[in-house]
Amino acid sequence: MDSSFRVIVVGGGPIGLTAAHALSHAGLDFVLLERRESVVVDAGASLVLMPSGLRVMAQLGLLDTLGNVSSALWHNTRQDHDGNDLWNYDYAVDFNSYLGARPRVVSRHEISKTLYESLPDRAKVSILSNKKVSCLSTDEDGVSVTCADGTAYRGSIVIGADGAHSIVRQHVRALNTGLSHATDDERSFVSTYRCLWMRFPLSASSRLEPGTASETHGPGTSTQLFCGPDSAVVAIYERLDSPTEERVRYTEADERSLIERRGDLSLLPGHALTMRRAYDLRIQSGMVDLEEGVAEHWSGGSRFVLVGDAAHKFTPNTGSGCNQGMVDVFALGNELYKAVASRDGDRTPAKESIEQAFQAYQDLRKPAAVAHCRAGGRVAATSTWSSAVLTFVDRWVFSLSQVRSYFIWKASVKESQMPMLSYVPGEERFTGSVPWVNPVPSSVGV
Repeated sequence: MDSSFRVIVVGGGPIGLTAAHALSHAGLDFVLLERRESVVVDAGASLVLMPSGLRVMAQLGLLDTLGNVSSALWHNTRQDHDGNDLWNYDYAVDFNSYLGARPRVVSRHEISKTLYESLPDRAKVSILSNKKVSCLSTDEDGVSVTCADGTAYRGSIVIGADGAHSIVRQHVRALNTGLSHATDDERSFVSTYRCLWMRFPLSASSRLEPGTASETHGPGTSTQLFCGPDSAVVAIYERLDSPTEERVRYTEADERSLIERRGDLSLLPGHALTMRRAYDLRIQSGMVDLEEGVAEHWSGGSRFVLVGDAAHKFTPNTGSGCNQGMVDVFALGNELYKAVASRDGDRTPAKESIEQAFQAYQDLRKPAAVAHCRAGGRVAATSTWSSAVLTFVDRWVFSLSQVRSYFIWKASVKESQMPMLSYVPGEERFTGSVPWVNPVPSSVGV
């Protein structure tokens, strides 16, 4: 590996681990710092990998492994709060027709495990746990990252993959605005909804099978339920009294309070499963405010750059979060690879080259992030019947199959524009009626 240019990745979730793969394939030296005790933990709600995320996994050579621990979506029902049918729509069929891939449900544990265990041994030794970052600093020669345990790491750049409450984003904003860290608690992300998520066994209802999904729509509250290979996960979205920039930490008492308010809500048609029963059978649960927003600045000088939730946060209704974070990594990986390849001999790339790479990455990805953020907000508002117009649209306009197919086609066209790593050859695993704008390279020049 090239040791003259070293990348420090902050955050070891699925996006950080995707970055580890991209950097490893590029032959770039890196170290990844994760604050938890392991990058593979059995925590958090499940993810839905859309065609873009699946294509990322395919180019990394992980699609077949992923297939063994995930379930393809095939049937989706929708009902109101009382369990009455609204309209059913198997949107996975349209995605498969347009892009050649059905969305798949996978737990955070399994996707993290897949990404980590497939790294080469030389990369695994660079994945460090129990490394909570406490300080970031720069000098003429590079960047220093200090952790709470007193250890420090030197590198050329820092990639912030450390989520919505990113310390790297705080540093980026301070560099761009001149604010000190003491006064910089960036609140560019606004919450309009809170979410209670829970995982529970498929045995909770005879209607739960791997690959099935269901949504409940109605005033103020909506739900999304997805079934994986051995468990189901449901997210309950409740609109807040007013949007807020304040960060709230919820407890189990808050979860139970929501169950008291909404426990009779139907999660399946015909009242086959209620929210209260799912909660009583839960394996895991958690409650958070759903932050929405796109950071103004995605990089700070030639040393810091953001990916995933550190750069943008969406409501999860459209399944964009993890998928778009993975696409961020691919776009950034291409720009870094070009910058390093164009340097003079073995010298570290010039600051100007890195700044240009960061700007090119932001120019490519920020408009897409803004569009996904707006789309997520619209879907959340529509499914919670936030106005008379949106109630009519959700109940009657979207009951027309032509309308639904049109919106999936539009989403597919956007997905088709995703970048692929220019330096990793492979074959196209997904083909549909909407062609991919950037093909998987069949070979890479030396």
